[in-house]
Amino acid sequence: MFKENPKILIPNFFTGMNMLIGLVSVFYSISGDFINAAWLIMLSTVLDKLDGTTARLFNASSEFGVEFDSFSDFVSFSLAPAILVFSYFSKIPSIKILEHPYFVAVVPLYVIFCAVRLARYNSYQSEDHDYFSGLTSTMSGGLIAAYMAFAIENQEMFGFLLSTDIVAGMMLIQAFLMLLPFKYPKLKMPKNKLVRVIGITYFLFMCCLIFMRRLPWLLYISSILFVVIGVLKTRKITVSINNMAEFNPEKQEEQN
Repeated sequence: MFKENPKILIPNFFTGMNMLIGLVSVFYSISGDFINAAWLIMLSTVLDKLDGTTARLFNASSEFGVEFDSFSDFVSFSLAPAILVFSYFSKIPSIKILEHPYFVAVVPLYVIFCAVRLARYNSYQSEDHDYFSGLTSTMSGGLIAAYMAFAIENQEMFGFLLSTDIVAGMMLIQAFLMLLPFKYPKLKMPKNKLVRVIGITYFLFMCCLIFMRRLPWLLYISSILFVVIGVLKTRKITVSINNMAEFNPEKQEEQN
């Protein structure tokens, strides 16, 4: 496979780096360095974007790459965020984590839902070139990482954000959003040159924030806006389908 198309190595390199950084994030979480762990997860989101972009750019997609990408995403955006959250709260002396059954149940539930999301996409949703069905695991993991980075760095002012109930509630909502059939637009290169330049500039700006480890709240808000767009887009598509069904000539003839 690699001999026939050596370009396949390019996207798979980014996929492997994504998994490697996700694993390093896990090691940081276990050792108690939660800020670095969170920023590494956000760095993995950049690499996940690069593997898909290079695969399309070099026409280097493969079944191996699809499966490898899913394993990588599971490590970086399912296990790493869950271990980050659980490790953080388990190391706080005042919080006896096992006395919070709601929290203890939600964290592994998030991991399971993320695994289902990835398996479902590979099974029958990868052929949709316009939309993701359900919140992506990449976006979900990035949201948790940005939230935790901001909350931990600013816990003196926003300590309430690190309530076990709030964090567990956020993870539970995101877990269900990964499985609910909301339509989230895939980020593709637009035909309009101005829009293309704006899109590339915005992406590079977000990458700079991650590499410089600045403004996690802006990264979080930007991701939340993407979630809102998905909900509104789904409503628009649903209304359009209902209108088409309502004004279907064949259906009207049958009624007549």
